[in-house]
Amino acid sequence: MSINEVLERIAADESVLAVALVGEDGFVIESVRKEGGADVDFVGGAATAAMASSRALADHLQKGEVKEVMVDYDEGPMLMAPLPAGDSEYTLVMIINNVQNLGKVRFLLKKNQSDLVEALT
Repeated sequence: MSINEVLERIAADESVLAVALVGEDGFVIESVRKEGGADVDFVGGAATAAMASSRALADHLQKGEVKEVMVDYDEGPMLMAPLPAGDSEYTLVMIINNVQNLGKVRFLLKKNQSDLVEALT
């Protein structure tokens, strides 16, 4: 299964407005956006920086590995998750329609994570 096919499967859920796979360098590798969804092609660098800041905070607090980072905005949350694949580290970014669907989207992430890693290796 290709990266785009997995992202399309995630974006098929009505809760997900946009989804992107971001490389370590901050560039978006693949993305899927629904009509009205944010243009995630421009969030790559910021998502990578947010993930790096979250890791630094986790190290400082001695809390272990970062599993997810969620930012809640007026128009709905953004969920970011690290995605280690081989020797590289990617970030999956999902724009969600509202915070009430966060649990459902987290389940989608867990369900599709291994397919994304497989597509990346």
